[in-house]
Amino acid sequence: MMATLIFLVLLLLGLLLALRPLLGPKEPFPEPPRREELLKELSVLQEEVAALEGEERKLALARMVELERALEGWRPPEPRPFNPLPVALALGVVLLLGVGLWRYSLPRLPGETTVTQRAEARELKALQDKARRTGAVEDLLAWGRRAYEVQAWDQAAEAYLEVLKKDPRNVEAVRRVGILLFMGGRLEEAEMFLQIAQHADPKAAEGWLFLGNLYFQKGENQAAIAAWERYLEVGGEARERVEGLIAMAKAQAQGAKDGLSVYQARCALCHGAQGEGGVGPRLKGNPILKSPEAVREIVLKGRGQMPPVPLGEEELKTLLDYLAGL
Repeated sequence: MMATLIFLVLLLLGLLLALRPLLGPKEPFPEPPRREELLKELSVLQEEVAALEGEERKLALARMVELERALEGWRPPEPRPFNPLPVALALGVVLLLGVGLWRYSLPRLPGETTVTQRAEARELKALQDKARRTGAVEDLLAWGRRAYEVQAWDQAAEAYLEVLKKDPRNVEAVRRVGILLFMGGRLEEAEMFLQIAQHADPKAAEGWLFLGNLYFQKGENQAAIAAWERYLEVGGEARERVEGLIAMAKAQAQGAKDGLSVYQARCALCHGAQGEGGVGPRLKGNPILKSPEAVREIVLKGRGQMPPVPLGEEELKTLLDYLAGL
C-alpha cells in the first residue's frame, strides 16, 4: 500500500513539473512580425494611398514611413535556446508510469493479475517449480490444490493430470479433474470422473455438489436433487445455497418456465443467484446485456469457459427478457 502511494505521489509531481510551462503566465507581447508580413502591408498601402485623401492619406503615409524604417532596421528574431528540461521531465513521467505499471499492475507471474495477488502468484510459481522438479505426487497435489484455490484452472488441470499419470487411483485428482471438465463444458467426461470419485469416496461433499450441478446443467432435475441431498447429508458447508438450488430444481421440475426460473436453472450456478457473479462473470449491470443478440449467441454457442446452453426458443426469450432487467 505504501509503495503504491509513493508511486502515485511521484507520478503527480512529475506531471506537475512537466506541465508547468503550460500553466505559467503567457507572453505579455506577441512575437514581432516577420519581414514578409511587413513587406506585404507596405505593398498594400502603396497601392491604396493614391486613392486616399485628407487625414486618411496622412495616416497611410505615416504608416508607410514606419514600415520602411522597420524594414531598414529589421533583424530576424533570435531563435530561442533549446530547453531540455520539459522534454526530460516528460520522458521521466512516461518512464515512471511505465515502471509503475510493470511493477504494480501488469502480470509478471503465472496467475498474477494485480498487485494484491503477487504473494499468491509467487507461492503458486514456487509450488509449480518444485512439483515439476521433483515429480512427486505430494508436490503435484500441493501445486494443484493451490492453483485450484486461486482459480488458475489451467495449472490445476495440469497438476492433477500429472498426479493421475503417477497414481491413477488418487481420488482427489479424479474428482478435481471431473470438476475442471465440468467447468470446461465437457459434461459427459466430467460425469464419468465424478461418478468414479464419489463411488470411491462418498463422503466428499465437493463431488456431490458438482455432480448435482452437472445433472442440473443437463436438465436431469431429479438426479441433481439426489446429488445435492447427498451433499447436505455429508455435511457440505454451503447448506443454504444448496437448499435453494434444490428448491429451484423442484420448481423447474413442476414446469415453471418464467425467466427467473430459467435463469436459476441454467445460469445461477455460475453467475450467482442475483447475477452477482461467481465462477462466471458478473451479469448484473453488465453492458453486454444491452445487446440481446450478443447474449443469445453466447448462450446458445458458449464462449471461453462457458459451455453452450441448450434452450428452446420460448425459454430463451423469457431468459433474455429476465437478463435485460438485471
